[in-house]
Amino acid sequence: MRALELDSDNLIIGGGLAGLIAAMRLRGSTILLSGGLGATAVSSGVFHPAGSDPGAEDWFLRMMAGSYVKGGCLTITGATRSGLVPASAACEGSPARISINEDRPGFRRINFMEGRSFQEMARVLDNDDEAADLLIDTLSAVKAGDLLVPPVLGIDRAAYVRDKVSRSLGVKVNEYVTAPSVLGLRLIQALRKKAACNERSQILDTVKAERIVDGRVEGVMGTKGRRTISVHGDNLFIATGGPMTGFITDGDRMFEPLTGATVTRDFEGDLNDQFFSEHPLMFKGIEHELYVHGFDNVRVIGAASCGYGLYEALKSGYHAGDGLE
Repeated sequence: MRALELDSDNLIIGGGLAGLIAAMRLRGSTILLSGGLGATAVSSGVFHPAGSDPGAEDWFLRMMAGSYVKGGCLTITGATRSGLVPASAACEGSPARISINEDRPGFRRINFMEGRSFQEMARVLDNDDEAADLLIDTLSAVKAGDLLVPPVLGIDRAAYVRDKVSRSLGVKVNEYVTAPSVLGLRLIQALRKKAACNERSQILDTVKAERIVDGRVEGVMGTKGRRTISVHGDNLFIATGGPMTGFITDGDRMFEPLTGATVTRDFEGDLNDQFFSEHPLMFKGIEHELYVHGFDNVRVIGAASCGYGLYEALKSGYHAGDGLE
């Protein structure tokens, strides 16, 4: 199979939250190399905290067109979180908390699609109106006011299912927040659809970036990795999450083999398996700007730069092109 060779103004490695937002905002032609849905798809879907970057927040809320709001939500533990939250999870008052197929203190249990995960339930509700009717019948037995249910109301048509359930029961139906969560999967799917509508950007899926040589990112793509790729961008953005392609330790240093960049924040304690299991690089990152030969600019965004967290990924993706012509 012939190698795929492409050139663009911007090249992004990583198809998570930061990479997709950068692809929507960067000027010029953009190629995004995606290896998969990444950590965003299993996140809570909540941007917490909020308020530190009003420009990024306002842009995100406009872009999501009502599917996200600024407000508060409740987690599965009963804790309250505020920030940019899915509209389906925005919660006020004291709704009756519903658990599905499990006994949980403070929750009312219902039995629905036993043996299926929340994600499987959401997939079924996406495609089967009879499943939504069954959920309505099951919830009608609760005999309560507003309801707070797990995030199972679908992925592609969650708003439709939620509205149908609410209208049928005559009460407001919201979702509480869990992680891993269907809410994160909804978020990344919505962002991918919006990025795909950008005529200046192109997303290449199932890509494994293996090396950077003379201003080109080389690797393979396809489920079996049979097609080789070689892509150049005047500006390179590394948004591969963390750990990136597998951090390597060397004494008291840690570096990332794709770029050779050294992790910049000091570690406390020995770099051993126990340390990694207890501190899985949640707040570690490499320098925001790197020197890698062959590009006009090289920048690191998202978790690779500032650790995990949707809000930091939003900010770094939003500002990825700042200062570039």
